[in-house]
Amino acid sequence: MRHYFAIFAIVLAIFGLRGTHVYANISPLGLIRYTNTKVNFRKGPGQQWGVIKSLTRGTKIQVNSTDNNANGGWAQVDYNGEAGFVKMEYLCVDKPKTPTDYPVELLTWSETKPIVPLGEDLKIYDIWSQTTYYVRSFSNGNHADVEPVTQADTAIMLSLWGSWSWDGRPVWVTFGGKTIAAAINGMPHAKGINDANGMNGQICLHFKGSQVHNGNRSYENELQGVINKAWTAAQ
Repeated sequence: MRHYFAIFAIVLAIFGLRGTHVYANISPLGLIRYTNTKVNFRKGPGQQWGVIKSLTRGTKIQVNSTDNNANGGWAQVDYNGEAGFVKMEYLCVDKPKTPTDYPVELLTWSETKPIVPLGEDLKIYDIWSQTTYYVRSFSNGNHADVEPVTQADTAIMLSLWGSWSWDGRPVWVTFGGKTIAAAINGMPHAKGINDANGMNGQICLHFKGSQVHNGNRSYENELQGVINKAWTAAQ
């Protein structure tokens, strides 16, 4: 027990009192942020640290210092007078708004595929940035092959990833009176059919149980994990 507290004291000294030496970007003390999804409030800056409690989406916390580079991007925060750490990607400036009138559902691809309309606008809500844009599906195979509707939608997508990327982002997809948890990547590939959106290619929109075309199960599992994040954010 003494050994545990000694280690914890050292970590607090490193990440708290000497933040100017550890953190690349220090935020002002007392900066208020909100959780943009359900997130674990941990004893230290890493998933190997124990969970103090789970914070629901929209929880108000006080940020003492942040780190954009080392340790994978963690923030040292206070919640109700208790010190701990949360991942920076789960924090946002404004309290998250409810982006849809419909409850978020976790539907399998076999349930979703027959009802995803082809050639009609699908509303995409990016959970991490609280940004909305629109895509259209032109093919529902192993997953939905979609394209941004306008050049403005393409610009929004590019801004979210910074550069085109295969990395998946958790989203809520709204159409036909439903909102469904999903994951979307940001890499245009193959061919598209929309010549007016300023993007050459298509994007993959995945739902629970959907598959990739090339059999890459590792990437497939990664996307399923992102879908779980989208679902968790709705709880």
